[in-house]
Amino acid sequence: MEHVAVDLGYGYVKAMSSSGKQIVFPSLVGKGYHRNLTSVMGEEPSNLRNIHVHFKGEDYFVGDLAKESRSVSRIFDQERFTHVYTQVLLNVAVQLVTDDEHVQVSTGLPLDFYQSQAKEFRQAILGMQPIMQWDTGPFKGQEKRLNIDQAMVFPQGASAIFSTLLNHEGKYTYPHLMEQGNFLALMDIGFRTTDFVVVEMQKNGSFVPHAKLSGTVDEGVINLHRDIRQVFKAQSGGADLNEFHISRILKNEFLTYKGKRIDFAEAIYKSKESIATNIADRLKSVWAEESDLFDAIFLAGGGGNLFESFVQPHFDHRLKRITESQFANTIGYLRLGRSITNQKRDKKMG
Repeated sequence: MEHVAVDLGYGYVKAMSSSGKQIVFPSLVGKGYHRNLTSVMGEEPSNLRNIHVHFKGEDYFVGDLAKESRSVSRIFDQERFTHVYTQVLLNVAVQLVTDDEHVQVSTGLPLDFYQSQAKEFRQAILGMQPIMQWDTGPFKGQEKRLNIDQAMVFPQGASAIFSTLLNHEGKYTYPHLMEQGNFLALMDIGFRTTDFVVVEMQKNGSFVPHAKLSGTVDEGVINLHRDIRQVFKAQSGGADLNEFHISRILKNEFLTYKGKRIDFAEAIYKSKESIATNIADRLKSVWAEESDLFDAIFLAGGGGNLFESFVQPHFDHRLKRITESQFANTIGYLRLGRSITNQKRDKKMG
């Protein structure tokens, strides 16, 4: 039975299987409709950018294709795991990285919701899933159905620390940091929130999280998107922007509107500076002088790349950015899940 880790982020869904497959796509779902493009535009691409599925009696566009939906949304509710859109994203993600019908799934929740919602989330994803029909995408014309035999839910941030300290062979990535009593911190800048966690190293490389020094800040990439939208509204006389054009602006720092070029470079710089300051101020209010004594501070998350140069000065340029920062939690879920499964199996055999 294959093990699959899924990080259902507010911005992107990341998934990885024990066989090595991994994918990432925007956490967007929209109501689907029939598109008669093949006769006009030729054969539709069967890839991640063109996912149209039928699930529980409804049609859905998923990921990039959802931007073409008449009603696209991200799930921002705290209890979003009960929403049908979350079920759609989870099933699509798992199916994309494994051919197995029976799977073990590891996933996670933000630290602030973990204690109250982890048990319910696990129950919500366990068991036989509804049939999913793929109208377009990698499995075009196929019906697929998953049975999630086992499910584990881990805290975000702490899982990223686990993947940071241990490589895929189970060896220490930073041997000099593994001494008992060392304090290690991690900030995970995501789409909607920033998780931060502090752990104290124990004997044999294990660690204990410090709850009072860990938590979630409501700041992330979404705040940058909001600021870009506000600038565009002011410059265009009230027009709005969809996700696709925000991605273009972040890449090019300008957009042409009615033949006029709108420059966003200064607005993007000021927004990143402001968001980084807000994140740093919140963390420092929780950590106080403790952060001066941390043996290392790691930076993860998709927002880690965007905001690194702006956050670094607030922490004396001590931040170590994780190489696969966007997949840090996913890797942690996979390694933790497999480790627990192997321990249970060894106990039974013993």
